[in-house]
Amino acid sequence: MKSWYLLGAALFLTACGGGGSSDRAAPVPAAGPTVKFFPANNGVNNFQLWKTDGTAAGTSMVKVINTGENADIEVLGSLGDKTVFLANDGIHGKELWVTDGTEAGTNLLKDIHVGASSTFIPSFAIAGNTLYFGAYDAVNGTELWKTDGTAAGTVMVKDIQPGANADGVSSLVSMGGSVFFSANDGTASYELWKTDGTAAGTVMVVEIAPGPLSSGISEMISVDGMLYFRASDGTSGVELWKSDGTAAGTEQIKDIAAGASSSSPNNLVAMGGNVYFIAAESTGQGNELWRTDGTEAGTVLVKNINPVVNNSSINNSSSKIRYLNALDDKLYFTARPDPTGNVNEVWVSDGSEAGTLPLFDADNVHYLMSTGKAILFSGWDVTNGHAMWTTDGTVAGTVFLKDIEPGAADTDFYALGEAYFRENDARPLVEVLPGVALIAAYRSDIGVELWKTDGTAAGTQLIKDINPDQGNGFDL
Repeated sequence: MKSWYLLGAALFLTACGGGGSSDRAAPVPAAGPTVKFFPANNGVNNFQLWKTDGTAAGTSMVKVINTGENADIEVLGSLGDKTVFLANDGIHGKELWVTDGTEAGTNLLKDIHVGASSTFIPSFAIAGNTLYFGAYDAVNGTELWKTDGTAAGTVMVKDIQPGANADGVSSLVSMGGSVFFSANDGTASYELWKTDGTAAGTVMVVEIAPGPLSSGISEMISVDGMLYFRASDGTSGVELWKSDGTAAGTEQIKDIAAGASSSSPNNLVAMGGNVYFIAAESTGQGNELWRTDGTEAGTVLVKNINPVVNNSSINNSSSKIRYLNALDDKLYFTARPDPTGNVNEVWVSDGSEAGTLPLFDADNVHYLMSTGKAILFSGWDVTNGHAMWTTDGTVAGTVFLKDIEPGAADTDFYALGEAYFRENDARPLVEVLPGVALIAAYRSDIGVELWKTDGTAAGTQLIKDINPDQGNGFDL
């Protein structure tokens, strides 16, 4: 089973009508399917670029990029009618490509690390119609780049750390038309930076850790005009910080693990104006669920799910929370309440201790995802083995949904975006329609293939058997 981590929420469409009290809102036409790109293996060409609109007829190979070899594709994001991705054609290494969905319109965008060597893009963000990313070449090291989907518009924004040894542009996130990121200018080490897309407008926001010390910024998300991230000032350990994009508006929210110890907040997820995350107040408590409203007083432990104290390590004392998903003002995840039993349960939280409850306690719940309208997870019962279950946040509404592999044999599935898409770092869920997510799923007679689900049994359907018979169109 893939143990990919799912962060982020789905895209919801809202519509409103105008006019006076006697007016009626004009009907809003249903959104049409969007075309999504992904790598797949048809059994002949190895992994190449494919596309789908969620139908069998609309699912096809776009182009053989690397003849006979794996093209090693990673989708970065869409800029209007163009999609930017990484691929290896066997000549230029793994580099930046662009596609409009046609074979003729799928081309190398820029050979950033010139020659047969590959570039490396650790992080990226989209602001407006521009994709910003950190990329490596042999002359400049890893620096900040941008692209508008054209070769001429794919350029380095700024040489932040001159020389070939530049080694840090990461954790990119967009907020208010700017892109914020962690960078090392060779003097201040890794600190908070921002860019407006120009060299002059690419500047360090603040030096959190003085001198050569690194603040180690990571886990950065944007919520309601505020950045939340983890960082160290060199004194308080790795703790939770926030920034409004100015030096004066950048501060530590709370020293959760008091003193030089680190609470190491991670897996930040926004819900209802708060940010939820996993952190360890102490070795005895271990990693548990916390929330913050951006104030010290409002940064609190939600619930100590695993009350068993084992001071030998944070891991042994923790509830091992995974697969955090926010949907309709509820947070869903898997956790273990007792490490001696090593039982993974499905939990739900409304942000309060009393409202943080187990929903499904069968052993080996090892995956959970959102379709944007429903929560799905891999649950077990004696009749169906591991199969697809769903929950509405209540015990009564936590029920068996569909057995893709009939009988007691196990079904395996995961959100396709977790493995193959990076449309942004916080939302690997990929929808062809609002609330209709792409998944890869295993059935013994066809192998691992492309499916879609809207969170219902009838709406969970095979799209196409890409690699015929029992061949796998995807890795699992």
